[in-house]
Amino acid sequence: MPGGSGSNPMMQTYAVTVPPGVGPGQQFQASLDGQLTMVIVPHGSGPNSTLHVQIPARPSSVQKYAVTIPSGVSPNGRFQANLGGQLVWLVCPANMGPGKQMLVDANTAASGKGQAKTWPPPIAVPQDMDGGDNVPDYFLCPITGCLMRQPAMTPDGVTYDYDAIVEWLQTKQTDPSTNQPLTPDSLCPNRTVRSMIEDFIAKGPDFLFAK
Repeated sequence: MPGGSGSNPMMQTYAVTVPPGVGPGQQFQASLDGQLTMVIVPHGSGPNSTLHVQIPARPSSVQKYAVTIPSGVSPNGRFQANLGGQLVWLVCPANMGPGKQMLVDANTAASGKGQAKTWPPPIAVPQDMDGGDNVPDYFLCPITGCLMRQPAMTPDGVTYDYDAIVEWLQTKQTDPSTNQPLTPDSLCPNRTVRSMIEDFIAKGPDFLFAK
């Protein structure tokens, strides 16, 4: 897909300054227009450099809460949080700890199951990387054709970008690939694809094709 996605109305571009002490391949959290995102420092960038990253223009139908993990909570530990007046149990992600923020899916929190699903913050993708010719197909959302920020896997094993599939399900209620019934609370984070995308951003396209 040549030409990039600079004109993609679904994307918003932000300039982010890399904090001191954060080098290539490392991550830091940033709030972009109120959206909690995970920014990965690409190869060739470093502290105090400016990155131009893109995140989806979030549809109003997708509601997530940013929750700060309390002190004393260890990875995979449980704690309670107040989401829009509703008290729910959450599990601290394995790669996070006290003081970090995580995203909680309001759709599952409001379903009355008591156990809200937690998601890692979406990845902020460098503007010049999204839509490039070197992006592997399995990093692209089947709905948007863009590099996935929050890979979400269905029970049938198909992976979409979370916001795109939830917006689709607002009207369709079926998986666009299999036509099987599908609801937002049956989605789960695809952490394997996410970590591969993080490596792709951090190291550049060359690492995928290295011999």
